[in-house]
Amino acid sequence: MSKKLLLITGVIFLSSCATTNIQELGDKFLDLINPSDSPAEVADLSEQVLVLSAESGGFTEEELETLSNDELIELAIEKGLGDILVLDADGNLQNRDEVIKALVESDESGGFTEEELEVLSNDELIEIAKEKGLEGILLLDSDDNLQNRDQVIKTLVESESLMESATQELKSLSDDALIEIAQTKGMEDEIILDDDGNLQNRDELIKALVEGAAETKAAVLVLESSGIPSTLYFAYDDTEIDEAATRVIIEHANFMQNNRSVRLRLEGHADERGTREYNLALGENRALSVKEVLGLYNLEDRVVVVSYGEEQPVAIEHNEEAWEKNRRVEFVYY
Repeated sequence: MSKKLLLITGVIFLSSCATTNIQELGDKFLDLINPSDSPAEVADLSEQVLVLSAESGGFTEEELETLSNDELIELAIEKGLGDILVLDADGNLQNRDEVIKALVESDESGGFTEEELEVLSNDELIEIAKEKGLEGILLLDSDDNLQNRDQVIKTLVESESLMESATQELKSLSDDALIEIAQTKGMEDEIILDDDGNLQNRDELIKALVEGAAETKAAVLVLESSGIPSTLYFAYDDTEIDEAATRVIIEHANFMQNNRSVRLRLEGHADERGTREYNLALGENRALSVKEVLGLYNLEDRVVVVSYGEEQPVAIEHNEEAWEKNRRVEFVYY
């Protein structure tokens, strides 16, 4: 449904048409695969037939194996995967198998570029958002017409960018680090170890972690679009949770109960007044106050507390207005 343009070379078909010229051969092939629609594009037809099909669902390993190294390089760059390319001094591709695998995984993840999404209709964008679990970001009028097209496109691109970056980051980690992350995410059931404790399903575990990260991101985007604050502010030298803050924490508790896979990091902060040690303790106590309320909903096992004290101000001026912004606890889901 994604309307991607897929380049396939070396297509062998219509063997009975040996006397047909190349242009006619291309036209006949397009008629076979899509008789009712006009072809997306046919270009540079020579000894090989290059077909751009607008209805392809993605890349298969077999299709990519037929491409030359130069074509794989061009395709990787178009898909935003240029950083995985390993080229020698003459520009020759040195990691063909890795590039093919990355392209296949990219399409299995359903990746979208902003350009690909821009050509879709509003109805198609709505359908993709629903498939991705992002119904909550959709703004529709009484006739179900999309009112926030740009926001939906931006959110879809950000969601897929997260998956790509998460995949690359996880692949760089050791098996022990992957196991630790899976355990902190409550994904012990996804871990397969041998008798010596060695990880046996590294690729599958990475995929599960990436999918979990994507689900969390999608859920958080919906939460953010609902207008629920992700930051609580405190009075000077205070850790008290007032009535307004309690209502916000309850909304987050409901969110966590409805999204069992998410984990929460509460990041406590203080303004610059006071010693470094005192402010670290103050930031921690503010975060612990929030965690205590979440504990009433039996969520404390999914919550960790971190204090940055005065080290990460969001406002750097030395006045009350800045200090008010820096006395805070931030909700960070992962």
